[in-house]
Amino acid sequence: MYSRFTTLLNHSEEDQRKLEKSTAAVVGLGATGSAIAENLARHGVNLVIIDRDYLEPKDTYSSSIYTPEQCENALPKARAAEKYLENFTDAEAYSESLSSENLDILESADIILDGTDNLETRQLINDYSKRENVPWVYTAAIAERAYSMPFIEKCFNCMVQKPEKVATCETDGIMREVAQKAAASSSMKAVKYLTGRKIQEKLEIIHKNRLLEVENSGCNVCTGEEYPHIENTDSATKVCGQNKFQMEKQVTEQSTQSAIKNGKLLVENDFLVRIEYEEKEITFFRSGRIIAEAEDEGHAEALVSEVAGI
Repeated sequence: MYSRFTTLLNHSEEDQRKLEKSTAAVVGLGATGSAIAENLARHGVNLVIIDRDYLEPKDTYSSSIYTPEQCENALPKARAAEKYLENFTDAEAYSESLSSENLDILESADIILDGTDNLETRQLINDYSKRENVPWVYTAAIAERAYSMPFIEKCFNCMVQKPEKVATCETDGIMREVAQKAAASSSMKAVKYLTGRKIQEKLEIIHKNRLLEVENSGCNVCTGEEYPHIENTDSATKVCGQNKFQMEKQVTEQSTQSAIKNGKLLVENDFLVRIEYEEKEITFFRSGRIIAEAEDEGHAEALVSEVAGI
């Protein structure tokens, strides 16, 4: 199965055995993350896959591993991805948001790969990486721009301490081929690291074919003085896209039935209930999580309270 890899000039059957004994965590399973997960699965790398989101029709365009039927039925991305990836390797799926409360799901990972399109989650991964000495690979694909960088000694927090307005795939769109280029670059970095090769710890600007030096500024994260994103316990957090907020709530059958009664039902399955209320979409995950379209965090909390009484 792996003969095309093991006959490469700089790789061997021993490298393949190393990959099969390795575990990579992929956080976020959208356009870039799903491609990264597929690449590593086909190399035989064991996977921990994490995504809090559900599939939508637009994901049929963005990713090659989801079917139109899965997207129409709003299946959790992690569960749909797990079903596909298990054709090639062991995959353990978590349909939840990565947070300071569940970082233990990363414990088995030899490397973490970012597919999030979310600054806060990337900073959380970076905090964990520095605290636990586990490398991670940053990946970004926006519009027709693509970036990739491994973080081993360097610090992502130093690079983005004062970020400008952060574009996302929701605000600027994404060319699927660009996402695949970014995913391929980050996947290759992971394969090289897991087989013991040295990788350049530089920001790769893929669409310009450039490597950029990134220096640590000596922030509190890379010096080990504090890990602010691990300590963050906000009740509502912004998610990828414009005006979407996630909340951890006790989602009961009573609350979902109340939401269905008070709003317009869009999707209902074993994993979630999605409604429209006051021209805003609200998704209630049966596992105990809610994503709501809203103007701000307070508005999100108020909408959920009005429609579901929680």
